[in-house]
Amino acid sequence: MQRLFELLVSFSRDRRGNFATMFIVLSVPLFLAASLSLDTARMFAVQNKLTFAVDAAALATTQGLTLGDIKLDDAKTAVRKYLDANLDERNLQAAEVTVDSITVDKANRSVQIKAHAMMPMTFTGIVGYDRHRVDAVSKAQYSNTEVEVVMALDVTGSMGNRIGGWGAPTKLQALKDAASSGITTLFADLNPDDRVRVGLVPYSEAVNAEPIIDSIETTGVTKRRCNYYYCWWETTYPDCVRERTGTEKYSDAFATSSAKIGSSDYSCPSSKIVPLSSNESDLKTKISNFSADGCTAGHLGIAWAYYMLSPKWAPAWPDGSDPEAYDKAGMSKNAIIMTDGEFNTFESNGYSCSSSGTSMSETYALALCEAMKNQNIKIYSIAFKAGYAAETLMKGCASSSAGQKLYYNATDDETLTEAFEEIARDIKGLRLVN
Repeated sequence: MQRLFELLVSFSRDRRGNFATMFIVLSVPLFLAASLSLDTARMFAVQNKLTFAVDAAALATTQGLTLGDIKLDDAKTAVRKYLDANLDERNLQAAEVTVDSITVDKANRSVQIKAHAMMPMTFTGIVGYDRHRVDAVSKAQYSNTEVEVVMALDVTGSMGNRIGGWGAPTKLQALKDAASSGITTLFADLNPDDRVRVGLVPYSEAVNAEPIIDSIETTGVTKRRCNYYYCWWETTYPDCVRERTGTEKYSDAFATSSAKIGSSDYSCPSSKIVPLSSNESDLKTKISNFSADGCTAGHLGIAWAYYMLSPKWAPAWPDGSDPEAYDKAGMSKNAIIMTDGEFNTFESNGYSCSSSGTSMSETYALALCEAMKNQNIKIYSIAFKAGYAAETLMKGCASSSAGQKLYYNATDDETLTEAFEEIARDIKGLRLVN
């Protein structure tokens, strides 16, 4: 008995094999936890995929119903078609998705889709939970409000640089393609009652306002001239302009004798402003003829986008290009501000391609952006391979809207085109509203 007692005591004190014993005991809950985490990850993937597909179907079906391309009786078929087109076989198969309901609101021109998928579980089926329901709801709305859009586009010298190595497109070519694609989207599938007009403000170290220069008051450029016999002062009135100074510098006051626009003595860009137009072909032609040269006075592009959208400037613009009132029912006024780098030119203080002009140009730009927002002009901004300072400025200039993306950071030609197209779709009024 004594020997048996000693053996029992010795066994109780022996710790060898404890890890193996504990591993065997814990292996089951560990395995279940790992299995559950894998199934949870799959659930999130399926949820994201289903939500994306339902959103896309809602947008496409809403537009089709609004434009008359889809009949009300065919709405469910259309939803199914768009769902299938946006599903792949990796995380979610089209056959696994059930459309629960489609609600069409004719008065508000909206479509709501509810759908679900029963996702087969992989490991949790061991404990009897073999299928999990994933739901998605999306609502889209389409409107045919009257639209005015002005694109302030950077045509400075750096836009002539290539995006990548030899053979890659220049930044300017990428901009031409992207802006033209955005215009295509803006003018696509319009109703007879729709009115979309687009204006262009190409800018570098000055803005070429030749199309309306004779309709506005400018300061002129005064220089001392001399010949062999004597000297004199001469004032000229060039087509290109710089920033306005004085009490109205941040306002949209019309360019009268008491609120003149500054004339520019800097290099004048060959690309001229294009007043608001519904001529899609002409707008694209004008964009295709842009050329890159000069420094960056981005605040001028913003200022002229403001002037082009302001009803106070109506007397200057040609017939059909005069902007509507800010408070006109159904009116949507939008500015797209794009730059590829830091603002660095402020002619009123003599700064051209100078870091000394950066703070002045940026301060001027932000003040104008705030004034535009106060007039309910929605500002979209795009920084195109621009660097931190320009990105920060573009973020500050863009309008803010809950749940909406109004600032874009484009890093190549593809993302630049995506930015213009997404902005165009949002401006047209086709958007998710849930």
